[in-house]
Amino acid sequence: MNFQSQISSKLTLTFSIMNNPMDEREQCQKKRKSSISEASTLRTSRRRFSNNKNEEERNKGVSTTLKLYDDPWKIKKTLTDSDLGILSRLLLAADVVKRHILPMLGVDYARAAETEEGTPVRVWDMDTKSMHQLVLKRWSSSKSYVLIGKWNQDFVKRRDLKKGDEIGFHWDPYNYTFNFCVLKRAMLDN
Repeated sequence: MNFQSQISSKLTLTFSIMNNPMDEREQCQKKRKSSISEASTLRTSRRRFSNNKNEEERNKGVSTTLKLYDDPWKIKKTLTDSDLGILSRLLLAADVVKRHILPMLGVDYARAAETEEGTPVRVWDMDTKSMHQLVLKRWSSSKSYVLIGKWNQDFVKRRDLKKGDEIGFHWDPYNYTFNFCVLKRAMLDN
């Protein structure tokens, strides 16, 4: 067999369509614009989600933000002469009561706190491990709230409270009581 007979003399032209450099550049720019647009949309949706999440948390009163320490003493008061006097009452700011006390009492007890009779509340003295009964009511002359009853006897005298002492309360939902504590004693004048 002849070597020449095995070689084909047929010429076939095959060529690939070479991409135009301008087309490649346009495609690259389109992809880049698309990526930038997608990233912008993602950032906007994250921001919208974050804002909605924060708004939802504020509305529901919960937060998913990690706090290393949350002060349990939601109600703090530095005692004044009127809190320690013979009227036997602890004056509480209306906004504090509306934010931290009334929602914890339930509808019926919260309504009763708005009346002249008031509503009974149990107070656990965490320092001395003793339970006490006071009455929470709205004080009509100042539009604030007062804890009355044996405030003077059970707290002022028994705990030797003085002007400038800082006290704290917080709600205990398991025992349906307010926990009380002397947070800081006033500095004595020499």
